[in-house]
Amino acid sequence: MNYTVDLGCWGSIFAVPTDVVDKYLKIAGSAQLKVLLYILRNSGKEFSAEDIAAALNMDAFDVKDCIEFWSSFGVIAVREGVISPAAEKKSAAPAPKETAAHTAAGTQVVQQATAAEAAVEKSAAPVSEPPKREPEKPSETVAARPLRPDPIYIAKRISEDKEIESLLNEAQFIFARPVSPNENAGIIMLHDNEGLPSTVILMLLTYGVSNNKGMRQIETMGAAWAREGITTVERADEKIRQLEDTKNAYHTVQSLLGLEFRKASDAEGEMYNRWINVWKFNHELIKEAYDICVNSKGKYIPKYVNTILSNWYDAGIKTVEQARANRRTGSNGSAGGQGPGSKADTKRRSSFDIDELSSLSRFND
Repeated sequence: MNYTVDLGCWGSIFAVPTDVVDKYLKIAGSAQLKVLLYILRNSGKEFSAEDIAAALNMDAFDVKDCIEFWSSFGVIAVREGVISPAAEKKSAAPAPKETAAHTAAGTQVVQQATAAEAAVEKSAAPVSEPPKREPEKPSETVAARPLRPDPIYIAKRISEDKEIESLLNEAQFIFARPVSPNENAGIIMLHDNEGLPSTVILMLLTYGVSNNKGMRQIETMGAAWAREGITTVERADEKIRQLEDTKNAYHTVQSLLGLEFRKASDAEGEMYNRWINVWKFNHELIKEAYDICVNSKGKYIPKYVNTILSNWYDAGIKTVEQARANRRTGSNGSAGGQGPGSKADTKRRSSFDIDELSSLSRFND
């Protein structure tokens, strides 16, 4: 008789550095841990940030932030676009102490500089400013992305501007961990390039972190705020309330209609927010429109339901009873017109026309 030992999931394992648990488990977020585990699991294989993003259902920019987070602490190394455990760096020649960052094949690996190292760099060599961009030519139609500040420039801004120093210190409390060089660069760009005040940036960071958004997403949101002129605490507070209302409306509709939970698109978020917070329809009326849609089309089509509710809103319908009476009579209570009972009159007076909705090709997608 032959015997085998079934180890189940323990039959295939990989190593995780003890420093990850002993030093960084408290400060690393879920995204950073997911990316690190993927890298360690696939050690020896070649993959890009986009590959990791696809495997983990993340944004590629957020994956790059996570890679820079671990490389800044020396847990992993990136050389010539290849990610490897930091232990492999021992075979390479040691870098001069004054060097704060290395650039290899377009991939910048940023290492967090201590205050002492920043002082040495500052005294050993003149501080390098980010290269100035030449004025865009009239023929250019796409603006280049502003260069991200490097650790030397970040140290310079901290030493020269107490507001920046305070802003970056406060950011650490919001993130509940040391902020990576790339995150510091993003915060400075929100201040210097987008012109957002420190108080607004802190509100933006708090909202972003509480909603599990990566730094790139926070930067994108900050740029949108700047375009909208959200540069005061009052306007930022109003914007955050709007975002929360939209998020809550989406969750309400998902739960009410039994929809599969997923991230809402901007269009969906605005549509559900309109149903709940603008038109102020009760749950029963939204469910009634949903049932009409499913019974007529055999599936849930958000745009179809939106059109029904839009017509009900225009007709002043506020209850299920009113909606059902409207369907039976084809009337919203108005009288007169081109021949009572005629097809044209019914369409004019009805809050919605199922035949008309069904004929719209945009609802058949």
